[in-house]
Amino acid sequence: MSHEPCIAAAVSLFSRVIETHPGTFPATVFALVRSLPPCRGRATPERDYTNDVFVGLFARKSIHQILSRLPINDAIRTSVLSRKWKYVRCSHTNLTLNKGTMRKPYVKTLIQYRWRWLRDYEFITRVDAVLRQHNGMGVQRMEIKFRLHSKHADHIDRWVNFAIASKTKEIVVDLSGQDKGSFFTDLSDGTRLFSPNYGSYLRCLEHTTVSLQLPADFKGFVNLKSLSLVDMSITDEDVQCMLSKCNLLEFLEISYCRTVTSIRMLYPLDRLKHLVVDICPILDEIELNCSPTTLKYNGDMVPLKFASTSRLTNISILLFTGQSALSYIVTGFPTTLSRLETLTLLCKERERTIVPEGPFKFTYLRNLRLELVFSGHENMRNTDVLDYAYLLKIAPFMKTLELSMWMNCRHQPYHEEDEPVTPLSEKLKELNLGGTQIWNCTALDRRQKAVALDAYNY
Repeated sequence: MSHEPCIAAAVSLFSRVIETHPGTFPATVFALVRSLPPCRGRATPERDYTNDVFVGLFARKSIHQILSRLPINDAIRTSVLSRKWKYVRCSHTNLTLNKGTMRKPYVKTLIQYRWRWLRDYEFITRVDAVLRQHNGMGVQRMEIKFRLHSKHADHIDRWVNFAIASKTKEIVVDLSGQDKGSFFTDLSDGTRLFSPNYGSYLRCLEHTTVSLQLPADFKGFVNLKSLSLVDMSITDEDVQCMLSKCNLLEFLEISYCRTVTSIRMLYPLDRLKHLVVDICPILDEIELNCSPTTLKYNGDMVPLKFASTSRLTNISILLFTGQSALSYIVTGFPTTLSRLETLTLLCKERERTIVPEGPFKFTYLRNLRLELVFSGHENMRNTDVLDYAYLLKIAPFMKTLELSMWMNCRHQPYHEEDEPVTPLSEKLKELNLGGTQIWNCTALDRRQKAVALDAYNY
């Protein structure tokens, strides 16, 4: 009989008890554990068992699976249930080390239980204690997330080296605090993360608020599938070098990297499917030899060049520079996407767009979400939201249209002569209009009666 139902019940039970009864965890959790259905089809015991006898109903493999799904601090606390569980936690496969899992004990007040503030040296001491007790084997994922600075580099290097020695497949180092980017911790020299002997084990690498300079003998991560570089101090050359030696990469994120000016790789990245580029202030080009399926980009308008866009079906773009969304859709990057299905776009509207007539149509576009910021001089209307009715012509099979608007200028009510003649598409099933101010929906109200919309909200 499968142990999965019993394991899932135990995990849910432990988590619920820890959240609702933080001060009485050991006694309460044991009382509730005894009510769980037994594994391997054994009959429910009619008499009370001691902790060791009951816990013995769980196979050792089941115990490992239960504890691996609990946060490390809660897994440690389950050792009070049985002597047999005391050392099982030493082989925990998911080491999530953050202010939540390394938290200090509760302080009981007249109102409720409250956590005590966790200082830097306390976090370091607790992480060291956890890693000393761990057997250093079978770690699948290790996450270090706490506000640490360059003065803590020796400790961070030691923890990363532990992950390397344990052949950890997923490593997350997030040192960001309230002041993003104020400090960078250099991981270039003190760790063996980029040593030639470790690259074959790593599957996922996430770095946040660290400084990185690749060594000259860097051989790459031959089996790496996910790479996230957030708020990093890294050069264009090192980004290019890293990408060129990660042949199996499927997910790439580069965000808040203020030293990156170019994301360029002419070497084929055949397996790259998902690309995220978020607010890199001096970035001026993206050119990758790949064919992604999803793209998320936030920042100034830059050239987006890929080897092929035939598989790109889902994109989300937020443009900081003044750019008409309608103009960008019909003349910009989206026109190169023959199979685009879902588009999310945020733009600042400053002037009205003269839409060129042409045969181009978004045949596969089904979902469109627009967030528009309108601006203009007082008593002047330089933009017209109802111009976007043109999208119903070039995307005839669109099912969902969501339009959110923010106005930074005075507006005028619409008149009958202002109303466009474009009818709503019969394919459109959902229409959402939102924003701080809606100009006039009477024109759309009249058109809505002519088609069967499943949802119409504003």
